Amino acid sequence: MNLSKKNKFIVFLLAICCSGYVYYTHLMKPPASIESRQVAFTGTAAEFSPKVQENANEWLNNIVVLEGVLTSKDENGITLNNRIYCQFSTRQKIVVAEQTLQIKGRFIGYDDLLNELKLDQCIIQK
Repeated sequence: MNLSKKNKFIVFLLAICCSGYVYYTHLMKPPASIESRQVAFTGTAAEFSPKVQENANEWLNNIVVLEGVLTSKDENGITLNNRIYCQFSTRQKIVVAEQTLQIKGRFIGYDDLLNELKLDQCIIQK
C-alpha cells in the first residue's frame, strides 16, 4: 500500500499540527498560583531562619507561611524581623510598621550579602 506524495505530506502536516497542539496546551500552562499550592512550612520567621541556614537548597521553590513583625517596607515588598524580604506580585497597602503579619510566599533563596531570606509572590494572610 503506497501512499502518494500528497498523502504523505498531509499525514506529516497533521502530525506537526497535533504535536503543536499538545505542546501549546500542556507545556505552556501558567504556573500554579500560590493560593492553590501546598504549604511546606508554617510557623514564625524566627523558627524558619535557622532551618534555611542549615540547608537552603532543601527549601527552594517551596511555599511557606511565616508570621513575623514588619520592620521595613519599600515599593516592591516588606521585611519581616529584619531577616526575611517578601516581594509582592501586586501592590499591597501596608499601613503600620511594627505590626505582626502572616505572609504566604515562595522561598527563592538566601542572600549572603544582605543576610536575608528572599520570598516572592507573597500574599498577606492576616
